[in-house]
Amino acid sequence: MRTFIDALNSRVLLTDGDIKPALNKLDLDMQRFGFGHEDCDVALNITRPDVIAAIHRDYLEAGADVIRTHTRNASPDVLEKYGMQDEVFIINHLAAETACQAVDALPGGNRRRFVLGVVDQSASVGDNPVLRNDAYRQVQGLVSGGVDAVSFKTLPNLEQARSQLASARHALLELGASVPLLLEYSEDLEFTDDTVADLTDGVYFVESSETIKAGYPVPQTGQKILVHGGKTPADTAVIDRKLRSSAGDGFRPATRPNVSPLEKVIPVSSWIDYSSVKAV
Repeated sequence: MRTFIDALNSRVLLTDGDIKPALNKLDLDMQRFGFGHEDCDVALNITRPDVIAAIHRDYLEAGADVIRTHTRNASPDVLEKYGMQDEVFIINHLAAETACQAVDALPGGNRRRFVLGVVDQSASVGDNPVLRNDAYRQVQGLVSGGVDAVSFKTLPNLEQARSQLASARHALLELGASVPLLLEYSEDLEFTDDTVADLTDGVYFVESSETIKAGYPVPQTGQKILVHGGKTPADTAVIDRKLRSSAGDGFRPATRPNVSPLEKVIPVSSWIDYSSVKAV
C-alpha cells in the first residue's frame, strides 16, 4: 500500500478546503456545542463529530486526496482560553478518528486517500518544557486517532521550534508509530532545510488553489507539494478537474520526471470515477 510520503514525493496532492466557511453556513447552537463558547469550534470534535464528518465527506466527493483534521486551533495554549486545556488529547484523537472514518466510509475504488493531522503551534507561548509538553500531547492524540501523517507549523524561533519538533518526534517514538512528521513551509521560517532535517521527514509547500484555477503550472522541482482545496466543495471539484486535465495519465501532475503514467504502484493515488460529476 502506498504511504503518504510515497504519494507526496511523486504526485501533486489536493487537500480539502477550510472547515470554518462550511460551519458558518450551518445553524449550530455553539453556546451548547462549544461548551458555552461560541467561537470554540474545535469542541465540535467532541459534541458534533457527525457535522465534521459530513464536511470531510463533501470534500472527498469533490476530489480531495488529503483530509486535514479539524485541529488547527486545538493546541493547549488556544484551548486554555476556554478552560479546556485538559481536553487536548481527546479533541485531537477524536478529530483524527472522525477524519479517518470519513475516508473509510466512502468507496474509493483503486484510489488511496490520506488523513493529515494538523498541529499549529506557531503562536504558542511558554518556556521550552511547556512547549515540549504541548507538542507531545497533541501529536499523541492525532497519531492514536489514526492519521497518515502529521503537519507541524511551529514557532519561528529556531531553539523553540527544535524543542517542539523534538517532543513531537518523541511522541511518535513512544507510540512506536512510523507516521511521518512534516514541517509546513512558511516564509517566516528561515530553517526549513538542513537545520531541522534530523527532526522531520521533510518540508511541504502549500500551493494556492487560485493559481491552479487560473491555469498556472504546478512547480515541477521535486518539492513536496499540496494544493489547497477551494473555499467550498464545489470550488474544490473545479480545482480537481483542472489538476487532472494537466496530468498525462489523468490522475495528478507528477513532481519528479521518472514517474511513469503506467505506474505499477497500486492503488494509484487520486484515482476515482468522476463520471457522476458534471463538467464546469
